[in-house]
Amino acid sequence: MKISTIIKAGLHLSKLVLNLVFIWLTLGWKVRKARKAFEKELIKGGMPKEAAKKLGKKYSSVKDEVMKQLWSSVKKFRG
Repeated sequence: MKISTIIKAGLHLSKLVLNLVFIWLTLGWKVRKARKAFEKELIKGGMPKEAAKKLGKKYSSVKDEVMKQLWSSVKKFRG
């Protein structure tokens, strides 16, 4: 195998990892903002604060599930 092929593969792999980290950070920030806005609207609508927070946690759990599946697919590809 040529050294240039190995270098190109390494560059593409590092770009992929950086994109995944960027997606993880961006998704976390967007989900946090959406969850807080959702909870605020529920509370404004008359729902108790604890119930609104319980429903808001579903946003985070969905994000966590998506990221878990993404990372597991990366691990399967790698190994």
